[in-house]
Formats: sequence, C-alpha cells, structure tokens
Amino acid sequence: ATHAAIDQLESYLAQDSFSVDDPLAYWNQKRSDGVWPELAQMALDYLTIPATSVDVERAFSFGRQTISLYRHSLRSETIRASIVFGDRCKQGLVNDDELVEWIREKASR
Repeated sequence: ATHAAIDQLESYLAQDSFSVDDPLAYWNQKRSDGVWPELAQMALDYLTIPATSVDVERAFSFGRQTISLYRHSLRSETIRASIVFGDRCKQGLVNDDELVEWIREKASR
C-alpha cells in the first residue's frame, strides 16, 4: 500500500462515527470529489461484489445439463433459449397443457 493510501484510510478512520443510507452513493461522491480517491475506489470494489455466487453456480450447473457430451454442437442461441425455457418451467411460468397443445399443433402441420 502506498503512503497516500494509508493516509486516506487514517483520515477516514479519524472521523466521528456516522450513518449512511446509500454507501455506494457516498463512496461515489467521495471518488468524484477527489476525497480519498484510492480508498473510495477500494470501497466501491468491495461493496459491488455479489453477496453470493449461488445464481452463477446454478446457471453453470444447469448449462452443463443442457450442453452434454452429445449436444456440444448446439448454437449459442439454442442453448440460451433452452436454459431460459427450463428456468421458466421451474418457476411455474409455463402452462404444461398449453405447451403440449402447441407442440401437437406444430407436429400436425
């Protein structure tokens, strides 16, 4: 850490305690004002880290089920549509009866 960065932290910590409703806005303001620029950037870097990686892990897990050893040549649009459709089915947003009827109509054409 540079001496300037340590001075910024010491200056911040020397303040009296206070409450902030929107920490991102607070640190963005400090960065744009040039007050504690390195400290503000570090705070913004940490505050914008997702709290959990569960959604990302779930997406990759579901994607692995979609793109198997035998279906690795699917187009990216097909893979995306399959993953989105599967997710909507899991959320109960797809009416199974309507889907079956639609497939039957398509097959009879």
